[in-house]
Amino acid sequence: MFLSNPKNQKTLIQKLLRTLPELNESIQIFESGDVILEEGKPNGCLYILVEGDARLSKKDGKGHVVEVNAFSSGSLLGLTSFWTQEPVFAAIKAFSRVSCIRIERDYFESVIPRYPELVNTIQTLFVSNLSDRYRYLIGSHVERARLSRQLKKEHSRLREALAKLEKTTNRLITQEKLAMLGQLIAGIAHEINNPASALLRDLETAEDALEEIFDDQFDEDEAMVLREGLTSTIWSSTEKRDRMDRIMKRVPSLSRNLARRYAQLTDVAEKRVFGLECSDARRLRLVRLFEFGSRFRGAGIAANRISHIVVGLKNYGGSVSTNGEKSDLIDGIKDTITVLNNRLQHYDVQLNLNELPKIFCNLGEINQVWTNLLVNAMDATPLGGTIMVTCEVREGWNLVCIEDSGTGIAKEKWETVFEPNYTTKNQSGSFGLGLGLSISKDIIEKHGGKIEAGKSELIGGARFKVRLPLAELY
Repeated sequence: MFLSNPKNQKTLIQKLLRTLPELNESIQIFESGDVILEEGKPNGCLYILVEGDARLSKKDGKGHVVEVNAFSSGSLLGLTSFWTQEPVFAAIKAFSRVSCIRIERDYFESVIPRYPELVNTIQTLFVSNLSDRYRYLIGSHVERARLSRQLKKEHSRLREALAKLEKTTNRLITQEKLAMLGQLIAGIAHEINNPASALLRDLETAEDALEEIFDDQFDEDEAMVLREGLTSTIWSSTEKRDRMDRIMKRVPSLSRNLARRYAQLTDVAEKRVFGLECSDARRLRLVRLFEFGSRFRGAGIAANRISHIVVGLKNYGGSVSTNGEKSDLIDGIKDTITVLNNRLQHYDVQLNLNELPKIFCNLGEINQVWTNLLVNAMDATPLGGTIMVTCEVREGWNLVCIEDSGTGIAKEKWETVFEPNYTTKNQSGSFGLGLGLSISKDIIEKHGGKIEAGKSELIGGARFKVRLPLAELY
C-alpha cells in the first residue's frame, strides 16, 4: 500500500523528529525479512515507518501465510494492537532495509500532555493511513470481483474441456471396441467360412452325381419328382395348411402325417403322384424322392445362407480402421441387417433401398450408426411391429431414414437423446449406457453429415434421419 501523498508524510515525520529530538534515538533498523510485529503476540509499541518497505501477512485456516498488504514511508505499523492492547492480528515483516521510529506506550502517554502537536501529527498520519487502507480495501474488493468473474469463466472452460475429454474418451473406447470386434468377427467368419465352403463344394459335387444317375437308377416318374424336389420352393404355414386340407378332401383315407408330407409337393409333382395308378407304397416312394430332393436343396440354401452371413460379417467388421475408403452405403445397411437378422426376423422389416452414390467414408463406423439405430428401433418396438429403412438422394444429400412403429420420442427430447449418458432403456428394464446415439452423432458429424430425431409420419413411432454429403468431404 502506498500513501496518497508520501511527500507530506515525510514532512510530518521530519517535523515530529525536530519537535521530539529524543525520538531519533528510538529509530530501529530492520533488515529485509526481519519480523517487525509477530502475529498473535502482545504489542506495546507504535512503529512509524521512516524509510523502506514492509509487508503485512496473515495465516489462513490451514496455516498458510497469505500476503495481504504493503507499507511504505509514513505508514503506522501496529496501530490497532497498540491502541486496543490486543494481540497482533497480522504479522509485519521488512521487505527491504527498513528504519522505523519506535514509540513505546509509556513514553507516548507521558509526552502527550507536554507536546499536543504530537497528537496532531499522529492523528494526521492515522487519517492518512486509514484513508489509504480504505482505498486498498475497496481496490481489493474490486480485484476480488474481477478474479471471481475470471475464475467462473475458467471454471466454465474447464467444465467444457472435461466434457469434451469424456466425449473423446468414450469415442476412443468405442473405436477400440469396434477394432477388437472387427478382429473377432474376422476370425469367426474365417472359421465358419471353411466348413461352409466345403459343404457347398460337396453339395455341388453330389448334385452333379445325381444328374448322372437319374437316367440309370430312376424311372421317368421318379426322376421327375426328384428334380421337382431339387427346384422346389418352401410353402408358408398358411399355404401348407390349405394344401393339407385339399389333399385330405381328395384322399379322405390319408392320415394327417402323410397329408402333411404330400402337402410339400409342388403342383407339378402333386399332379404326377396322384395321377398315377399305383400302390400306396409306390406313391410313398415318389414322395420320399421329392423329400430327398427338397432336403438336398434346403442344405444348399442353408450353406449359401451361411456364406452370405460370413460375407456380411466380414464387410461389417472389416472396416473399423481410422482410414476411409470409397464405399456403398446400401451394402453397409444390408450387411448390418444380415448381422442383426436373428433379432430382426421377429419384425416386419420394410426396405426401400434406392441406389445411392458411393462416398468416401469409414464404413465400419457408419455401420455402427446403422446398428445403433436399428437396435434402438427394436428395443422400442413390440415383437411383430414394423421397422422401415428408406434410402434416397434428396436435396443434395444421401438420405437414410430408419423408422419404427414403437413408443416414439417426445418432441422435447428430440435433441436430448443425442446427449451422452441419456437413456430410457434402464426405465424399461433393459440395460443401456446412453452412448449409442451420442457416438452415432459424432460419427455422422465427423463425416460432414447430420442426424436428427423425430416422429414417423408413416408408421407412428420414432424416426431417425441421417444425411451424408454426396461430395467426398471426409
